[in-house]
Amino acid sequence: MPNLDLLFAPKTVAIYEAKEKFQYFIEGFKSQGFNLENLFLITPSYDHLFGIKCYPSFEEIPVSSIDLLILAIGRNRVANELEQILKIKKVKFIHLFTAGLGEFDEKGMQIERKLKELIDSNEDVRAFGPNCMGVYSPAGKNAYLPDFPVVSGKIGLIYQSGDLLTQTIRFGYTRHGLTFSKGISVGNCMDLQVSDFLEYFNDDPEIEIIGIYFEGFPKYRPSEGKRFFHRLKKIKKPILFLRGGITTRAQTAIMSHTGTLSTDDKIWNGISRQSTLINVESSLDDMIDALAIFDHIFRKYPAMSLREKIQFLPKGKNALVLLWSGGLGVLDTDTLTKIGLNLPLFKEETKDKLLKIYPLKVGSLSNPLDLPWITRSEVFFKLCKAAITEEIDVIIMHTNIFVLRDNERFRLYLENLNKLKEHVDSNHKILMLILFDSPEKEWIYYYNILKENGFLVYPNLKRAANAFLKLHEYRTRMRFDSLKR
Repeated sequence: MPNLDLLFAPKTVAIYEAKEKFQYFIEGFKSQGFNLENLFLITPSYDHLFGIKCYPSFEEIPVSSIDLLILAIGRNRVANELEQILKIKKVKFIHLFTAGLGEFDEKGMQIERKLKELIDSNEDVRAFGPNCMGVYSPAGKNAYLPDFPVVSGKIGLIYQSGDLLTQTIRFGYTRHGLTFSKGISVGNCMDLQVSDFLEYFNDDPEIEIIGIYFEGFPKYRPSEGKRFFHRLKKIKKPILFLRGGITTRAQTAIMSHTGTLSTDDKIWNGISRQSTLINVESSLDDMIDALAIFDHIFRKYPAMSLREKIQFLPKGKNALVLLWSGGLGVLDTDTLTKIGLNLPLFKEETKDKLLKIYPLKVGSLSNPLDLPWITRSEVFFKLCKAAITEEIDVIIMHTNIFVLRDNERFRLYLENLNKLKEHVDSNHKILMLILFDSPEKEWIYYYNILKENGFLVYPNLKRAANAFLKLHEYRTRMRFDSLKR
């Protein structure tokens, strides 16, 4: 198992061959606050690029050792030039940015094999890729794009797609304020494997949640599947697993993307049952949705160990739905029931409490709880508080931008929302808000207010429910794991 510390927090970085089109690499390091005196741009074509000195060759750079070499040259040159570089400088990690290799054609496969032989013959050198975007680590002041968050979080990402990694970071941050500890795009996995990063993330105390986008195992390691499985079985952290290539047609797309070997559903279903791997549907939205709810819940208990946090994850699948539309309540009941959540009816003692608080004139004191016209009053909070009984695990509440139409009414409404959130949190339950997407400018304003106040917001009921079920699945699996031991 290699020590990957210097990959995620390199002291010295070289980019070869530095060009104007690779500005995003340079700006990524700048945006994270990397020491630019230790960023070496190697190219014979420029004296400076974007305010940074360039060196015509590796012999000219004033260090004997490079922690991270970003190798961005054409496939016809990459193997021969890497061989020369390794004769001149000591290199610890190589980011093989070059594409058009094993995923492209027979010639590309031959070049990739030669690269692998080079890496294998230099025992102190490790490489990731080829055909990948790079590394992201705010604590290590390392990013391959300039618009990534500079604040470090508790999520680690291992992706076989650079674009999907990029979108997870960007949309995770803009939608839910997600921040990340480390992320890596691994591409074709010629040398370092998904399992290497998985083990490293498992040992990293800064990472609590792991997200993986996976297409298949590399051609070079026949035993990688077994190795990956054995490492999975040791991990207790939640692993949200988005697998590409679950259909026969998509498997042909994998061959032209990373060139890896996919596996069938039966294998992954068996692996899931024996590990903390939680399968996510074939959607980037579903992945971000699941990461968001895990991060939201885990952040509630920053000082607790993983074992302690698991106690407060949902034990059941009982939902209370809050809204102000009878028709929507019927649709929600259908949707949640089909997905696998329960909407328990109130017991007689709870019904009596609700009727004493609010002798019903319009709406419904059932589940869904249909409460038009009173969401800004003290009665609303009292009703919700009485309806959130011990058996309820998750509270799902609809909201929309119409609440903004009157400043004073909105203030009272938001006050009720915050009181509801405080009550739900104190009882170790989950509150999820449903805010339908809208092109109106008020939507962004309201959405940002909800995020700033710490609410977990989803654009529709189905996505919220699916994310909740991933959390419940992890809690159930960990409970059975504890019982076995």
